[in-house]
Amino acid sequence: MGDGEISRWAFLAASAATAGAAALPRLATAAVTAAAPSDRAWRALERSLDGDVVRRGESGFRRASRLFNPRFDDVRPLAVVEAESADDVAEAIRFARRHGLRCRPKSGGHSYVGASTVDDGLVIDVGRLHRTRLDAASGIATVGAGAGLYSVHKVLAGHGRSIPTGTCPTVGATGLTLGGGLGVESRLHGLTCDALTRLTLVTADGRVRRVDRHHNRGLFWASRGGGGGNFGIVTQLRFQTHRVGPTGFFLMTFPWGRAPRVLRGWARRIEAMPRSVWANLHLEAFADGSTRVRVVGVCRAGDEDEQAAAMQRAIGVDATSVSTFRRSYLEGVQFLGGGTTSPRTGFAAGSDVLGGLPRRVADDLAGLVRARARSGHSAAVILDPLTGAVHDRAPGATAFRWRRQLASVQWYVGLPDDPSRRLLDATYDWIDRAHRVVRRPSVGSYVNYLEPRRRLAAYYGANLDRLGRIKADVDPSGFFRSHYTIR
Repeated sequence: MGDGEISRWAFLAASAATAGAAALPRLATAAVTAAAPSDRAWRALERSLDGDVVRRGESGFRRASRLFNPRFDDVRPLAVVEAESADDVAEAIRFARRHGLRCRPKSGGHSYVGASTVDDGLVIDVGRLHRTRLDAASGIATVGAGAGLYSVHKVLAGHGRSIPTGTCPTVGATGLTLGGGLGVESRLHGLTCDALTRLTLVTADGRVRRVDRHHNRGLFWASRGGGGGNFGIVTQLRFQTHRVGPTGFFLMTFPWGRAPRVLRGWARRIEAMPRSVWANLHLEAFADGSTRVRVVGVCRAGDEDEQAAAMQRAIGVDATSVSTFRRSYLEGVQFLGGGTTSPRTGFAAGSDVLGGLPRRVADDLAGLVRARARSGHSAAVILDPLTGAVHDRAPGATAFRWRRQLASVQWYVGLPDDPSRRLLDATYDWIDRAHRVVRRPSVGSYVNYLEPRRRLAAYYGANLDRLGRIKADVDPSGFFRSHYTIR
């Protein structure tokens, strides 16, 4: 691979709820509990807003209602509120409550299960609240809830600063943060939610709340890893930024026949390498029957050759190719994200969080991917480190529980825009097999990689009980509810 191109799979991972379901649940969780609002009611709502109401059947509805994943294009809300302010969000929530409408927040629209839309309900889109600004004196960035990651990086990089995030340029900063936020700077600076200092949240009662260490402390704890769509709709976030400089990269490919050894060596290295270094590992199956194992590494500019050599020594296998290079910080962001935007993409995915990587599991992971390729199907297994600064906080310090584990592993399968039910079922059957391969070292899953056949406890572990109490306190009627929300 040259240093100018990278596949969409390369960094997808650097950016729930029904137990054992045999088929995929639709997002239309229940019928509307009251008569649909009248035309007069909709017009009154629009007059009360600074933003717009785009109703089903109107011009612009398709644009307003679609998500990143075309799989969910057939989900049809009654309307989308394109909010211009926290007051707009509050008014839309009150409207939905009065009329018994299911309500979903939408920011970047990247939910793996399409959780930011709902049949016959109301979507509240905060995409217009996308401004990012930096206070130079304090280093605090104020980010609108609808901002995508590239736009945030572009503004902050102009001041030589940033926050730790994932890499997909169009992922919403809000959803990423609420779920924790894994990324290429997590070993050095922690998760995205670790940089969060305050957020503005509109709760189910229509109240606009300031949430930080001193105000609504339980909600602040829950908003750092508790997942989106549970406690309210975020309209603004504040982050402590850090200084940035040029970035070094090292890309390494290894012989497939040594994949288990590569896995074990990578696992040893991510526990021992300096915090300024991040590296993930990819096992890839292709429909033509071929396979590939590779490491993608990021470090301080100037250290890339040294870190590539150290990774190869830890693995103990000669790489078949090594590419090292440097980029300015923003150029690096563009490289990792495959550009400044992302085309809509069909896929299904899942995850596990691994406490370790035993020899047998490394062998079985390689076998899983090899069998997938031999069957004529593609897939990617992407392992990201959870070491370094992620471990600096206790497992109960934030709602993100996985503070003592080795790595996350994402199971990713590309799909056509409108896959058949048979294909979807077969895809999630393969993801279920992947879960079984790592069942011994797995302690759970990552909530930003939701999937339809996992239990809630898989995402939150021992933190679920506290999250449930906070949910009951702030949303006692379960206004914000779906197959994937905390009960």
